[in-house]
Amino acid sequence: MKKGQDIAVKLPDLLIIHQKVPGRELGRHSHSEHEFFMPLQGEITVDNQQKSLKCGPGKMLYVPPNLEHSFSSSASGEGERVILLISDKKWKKSTTKVFTPTLMPLNSLVRELVFYILLNPQTNFLKTFSTALIESLIENLNVHKNFIEDEFSQLSSKVVDYRIKKVIEIIESNHEISISELAKQCGLSNRNLNKLFMQEVGTTPKNLIINNKINKAKMLLKTTNLTITDISFEVGYNSLSKFISTFQKYTGKLPSEFRNFIN
Repeated sequence: MKKGQDIAVKLPDLLIIHQKVPGRELGRHSHSEHEFFMPLQGEITVDNQQKSLKCGPGKMLYVPPNLEHSFSSSASGEGERVILLISDKKWKKSTTKVFTPTLMPLNSLVRELVFYILLNPQTNFLKTFSTALIESLIENLNVHKNFIEDEFSQLSSKVVDYRIKKVIEIIESNHEISISELAKQCGLSNRNLNKLFMQEVGTTPKNLIINNKINKAKMLLKTTNLTITDISFEVGYNSLSKFISTFQKYTGKLPSEFRNFIN
């Protein structure tokens, strides 16, 4: 596939587009469909005035219908990404839940289904695979939403300082954010951010982010049959060895040992 060319598979209620367009910018616009971005190379940014979300390889970004937003992609690299547009009619056959813009790890099953459809657009089972894809996307949103809401609602209720409440809200919507960017958005220096956060929460923002990734990994190890590799990607680690060493540091067990222990 050459740079600048699109490959698209269009179904009655689903459009999948494979792009190679670096350095692209789109001003404020909205879609009637549910939109997902899957960057394969380079980084994209979606801004909806309330917040700006950056998404890179290994991650997936959801934008709900009828939400005005702007889009930009980094100029470096190939600018390769997949965009999915799902009709609201089809979506509501699976769920009536409302989701806000969400940045989350790219589900391995979603990735496999997307590329199977792109590579086999004439398959007799296209409808079956497209339905499975949509249901997997919704399930991924549900798991992410339920986990994040439960973890952060308990934490936020204990916090008094409005600046730290804002920090928690930002981390809740983007757990890949850097500490420097987090401090900047809250009008604090890195040092003051860590100091205030420690006073209110009892830990640092970095530890909170890592701890929530590990807690989500523990939940997936307990409730799913996903491989350790898949779980590492699900919770936001691009390196399996980094995930394993971090998991062991925070739990005292290897992921495989934890799974065997709880079972």
